[in-house]
Amino acid sequence: MRDVVFAMELRGRAAPVEGHNNTLGARTAGRGPYGETVTFESQVVLSGETFNETGSIDYSGRGKVTFETVGAGHLGPSPAAGLQWGAVIWRITAGEGTFVGATGYITSNFTVSADGEVVDNHYVRMFLP
Repeated sequence: MRDVVFAMELRGRAAPVEGHNNTLGARTAGRGPYGETVTFESQVVLSGETFNETGSIDYSGRGKVTFETVGAGHLGPSPAAGLQWGAVIWRITAGEGTFVGATGYITSNFTVSADGEVVDNHYVRMFLP
């Protein structure tokens, strides 16, 4: 097994999912550990200040991982007006391309502005066969 560790920042938007109460769709993008474009998509189901999330991260040309929340994430008011902040841990559930057989965790620490702007910082630790 090979241990792969890296950090990255993604930026984008979150907005309500039409027809689904208390659900947000998030889409962000940034640069991966090898300079590749990374795209992130997820669905966030809110329950007060906690949430559960499932989604995927595509490391363009290298592969993709899917994930789900471990326990529950937290989202609440921050000290800055009009800004919420939160954190969540995801477990990698599957991988494609370079990431076939991947296992591991991703920690996300993020902010969401009143108009839906997201800044999301990931710390990734995965094992590849």
